[in-house]
Amino acid sequence: MAVTYRIATLSDTSQIADCGAISMIDDELFAALYPRRHADPARFRAYFKRRARNRLTDHMTVTLVAEMDDEAAKDGKSKRIVGFAQWQKIGQAAGETRWHPLKACENRLLAMQDWLAGLFGKSGELFGLESEAAISDPEAMKAFYETYDDLDKEYWIKDGVDHERWHLQLLGVLPEARRRGIGSKLVQLGIDRARRDGCDAGLEASPLGLSMYQRQGFEIMGTYVMERLLEEDGRPILSPVLIWRNPDIKHGHPKSNSKS
Repeated sequence: MAVTYRIATLSDTSQIADCGAISMIDDELFAALYPRRHADPARFRAYFKRRARNRLTDHMTVTLVAEMDDEAAKDGKSKRIVGFAQWQKIGQAAGETRWHPLKACENRLLAMQDWLAGLFGKSGELFGLESEAAISDPEAMKAFYETYDDLDKEYWIKDGVDHERWHLQLLGVLPEARRRGIGSKLVQLGIDRARRDGCDAGLEASPLGLSMYQRQGFEIMGTYVMERLLEEDGRPILSPVLIWRNPDIKHGHPKSNSKS
């Protein structure tokens, strides 16, 4: 079955949420952040819906999706999103990330929608609000944000300036669509943008996904030990930090060191 790739739009929010919730249900990091996700999968999905919506209205983020024919569709023409990648441009804007009035308007309207939902107490699953509080571990969430601040400072920031790059925030592929090269293609599309824009590409991987990124030319700069974020067996979660170095530019940063 053929797979097609494109840039997502706001109308894809619901399908991206489905894909995110299903593909990340057993991810070790999300397991630590959302320990009650299995008991309340609707709220877990609501988190991904809000996340997708926020990324789709962010000028500096491009969400790429992989689609296949939806065999369950009655019209025989509908497509189903089976994978997605959220790529953020760090530094100067690129072609897809320049300010656009429509995206700015969407962002303001959604912010107003969220404000009204909270004001009248009708947030619920429709708006994806309060989902984190309902299914998350507050201490783990706090540790996560603090950990990534430290990680950025160690690997990506020099003299107060972020290393310019396309950065992969999240990659998800439905279980039934795996081993078809979909994840690799979504990563390659980000690399292509980095090459086009004269910058590098970066990401923080899970140990399980490390080999795929290395096959595509990413190098390990180090492994950040999330000492305050624990797996179910009590071990700290490890976050390999990777970079694809654009061969067409000179490199003096980021540094290649590790914290372990």
